[in-house]
Amino acid sequence: MVIITIAIALAWAITAVILIRRNRRHTERLKFLSDAIAGGDFSFTFPEQGRWRRDRATAESLNRIRDMLNRTRQETIDKERYYAQILESVHTGIVAFDEKGFVTQTNKAAAALFGLPVLTHIRQLDQVSDGLADTLLVSAAGDNRTLTLHDGESTRQLSIQVSQSRIRDRNIRILAVNDIHNELENKELDSWVSLTRVLTHEIMNAVSPITSLSESLRELVPDKTSELYKGLDVIHSTGTGIEGFVESYRQFTHIPSPSPSLFYVRGLVDRAVRLAQGLPENHRIEFRWSAVPEDMLLHADENLVGRVLNNLLKNAVEAIGEGSDGWVEVRAFLNEREDVIIEVSDSGDLISPEVEERIFIPFFTTKTGGSGIGLSISRQIMRLSGGTLTLRTRPNTTFVMTFGG
Repeated sequence: MVIITIAIALAWAITAVILIRRNRRHTERLKFLSDAIAGGDFSFTFPEQGRWRRDRATAESLNRIRDMLNRTRQETIDKERYYAQILESVHTGIVAFDEKGFVTQTNKAAAALFGLPVLTHIRQLDQVSDGLADTLLVSAAGDNRTLTLHDGESTRQLSIQVSQSRIRDRNIRILAVNDIHNELENKELDSWVSLTRVLTHEIMNAVSPITSLSESLRELVPDKTSELYKGLDVIHSTGTGIEGFVESYRQFTHIPSPSPSLFYVRGLVDRAVRLAQGLPENHRIEFRWSAVPEDMLLHADENLVGRVLNNLLKNAVEAIGEGSDGWVEVRAFLNEREDVIIEVSDSGDLISPEVEERIFIPFFTTKTGGSGIGLSISRQIMRLSGGTLTLRTRPNTTFVMTFGG
């Protein structure tokens, strides 16, 4: 009986040792699995051949867990890559940063809109506008801010919208940045076009009958020296002058639709400069021009673009003054975004800030007898051509034609 009891106890002891060893082996496997996954290593494989069926089943289960986690990891990587590609393809700038200001996610559009080569911390935005970083660090979801930036080629008016999210116990603020300068300009231009169209229509409706009637009545007066004839003649002449005046403004609302085609920018600039040089009153002005690269092409309506360039050259010459010494320079080049840029600069007097703010407003002019629609029409043509016309006043007066690439 004693021998049987000892045998049973020994059997239980051996079983316990085997179970402990198995448990330890399973624990070591689980720890190895956990450590490998934490380190991003999915190259391991647990051997599925063994003496014990449970060991084989455990190895198979752990390998399946590894495969499932690896698939989930790969799917997450693929989704992140997919979302990153979407983020880079949109024109809206995206900047995500944590509570300490460290940027966790951004795209090329954001760097371009802020004019920064790289954006790693929100403090870098103080280079763009003093105090902007502090404003954004204390911002909350739903906040909106408008920021106006000037660079060497154009003006950018940025709309910054703030939203917020929580990721891994961190509060992340997300900035959506858009350039609304062209949008605001287009809305303003649409308003002026609509107003001008209504005014010219109403004025012509009122004046045309008066002009026509005064002409008819004037022909019925036999005595061409009488006061009645002279009065009708004044009415007719005044009405005709008003019609001509209104007709000049109709150009602003009736610009023909562009017929774009490919042409060499160098040829366009060369013809415009030669035309300006050929005028006798410009003989004392030095004209300089360049187009780099020489084979630069532009897809637009060459006649309309040439009309804008000729008008800018005419304005540049007038800014110098008839018969005065000075220079006019035309530069055509590609910027870093592959946009075609044509700049017209002159050595004339600088434009004051008050005039600069209003220079593209229809009917505004500083010239005696000027109509004030030349630059307005030019900007309208550029808009219809998918481009912009802006002014830079330092170090010299420079009008910038920008055609998006």
